[in-house]
Amino acid sequence: MIHKLTMGHFDVQALKNRRLVVLRPLDMGIVTRLLQEVGQVDEHGRATLGGHAVEVKDGYIVCPWLMAQRVLATEEFARRLQQETGCVLYDAGRREIVTLGQMTDW
Repeated sequence: MIHKLTMGHFDVQALKNRRLVVLRPLDMGIVTRLLQEVGQVDEHGRATLGGHAVEVKDGYIVCPWLMAQRVLATEEFARRLQQETGCVLYDAGRREIVTLGQMTDW
């Protein structure tokens, strides 16, 4: 099973009810800078982490995370994004909020 990590400023109570509610959009300046530092961004602005496409949504992003192997670039990006913005990390496949500590245990 492929798990994607959804990152943004979400209503935590809504996540518990399996609803994704964006409280405010991510700062795309920070997102873009971190994607350039940790991943790759092509000439068309499409970003990848560990060779896997990053989905930019309306105010949040979705990145490949747990596949046959962990996507370590996604973990580094998520760690830095959360430290700089205080965003929530959410694994919709498992229906749970992910902490930085949990990432290292998988």
